[in-house]
Amino acid sequence: EYQDEEDDYIKIWENQEKHIVAVTICKSSGECRIFIHPDYRDYERTLVSSIEDQRKKMKSDENSELKMFFIVEAGDRLRENLLEDLGYENKGVCEHNRILPKDLKVPEIKLYEDYSIRHVDIEKDFELYHAVQNSVFSHCTHMTLNRARIYSEAEFYMPELDLVVVAPDGSFAAFTTGRMDPVSKLAELEPVGVHPDHRKKGLGKAIVLETIRRLQEAGAAAIVILGAAGTEDATKLYDSVGFDRAEVNLWIKTA
Repeated sequence: EYQDEEDDYIKIWENQEKHIVAVTICKSSGECRIFIHPDYRDYERTLVSSIEDQRKKMKSDENSELKMFFIVEAGDRLRENLLEDLGYENKGVCEHNRILPKDLKVPEIKLYEDYSIRHVDIEKDFELYHAVQNSVFSHCTHMTLNRARIYSEAEFYMPELDLVVVAPDGSFAAFTTGRMDPVSKLAELEPVGVHPDHRKKGLGKAIVLETIRRLQEAGAAAIVILGAAGTEDATKLYDSVGFDRAEVNLWIKTA
């Protein structure tokens, strides 16, 4: 049975009525995140304290520094003030949160000559799919067909939104995946990548626009990219498509 090795890093917080009011994440790398209902923000100090205790127990080398960092959207003054009070330091932008304006109309999509866009067949296309993703994200080296099958069985997975750009030689030149929660209709678009051999041809923009078009047709209430890369190329791409940008900062504490 498949088990995510990071499941133990996640904690779910409930109120007396057993309603979920917060989720916290503390990874072995020291990365920490808090997702909390607006009505329960007075409990954030308690959550941070719990995460710090959790991180100390996770630390394997007693002689090394205990480094922790929180990922916080710029302008969240309540959390920023809390972390500053607890000895964390703002180290600046580490990524962006992107939100697509609801009234954005997808323009005509023009592809480089002899390239095409289609959705992926996990079973038939795995080797090609794995190759293009691995060319952009090194952690995709560990992807297996069995794991890809499990991802494709998730309730939010829609095959027609798992897209690739096919190069003239039949290889995959770019990719992205759109997902939509079946209840809230909140949609996200990630990961996005273009093979190094096929860049500077507008393929990234083309596949992102096509994914947006399909998400809009599927009834998405909102389309976001949370934790979008803050690199120069990624910023230019998402700005050119029309996504609004919110900076996300890294708050670090070393003990």
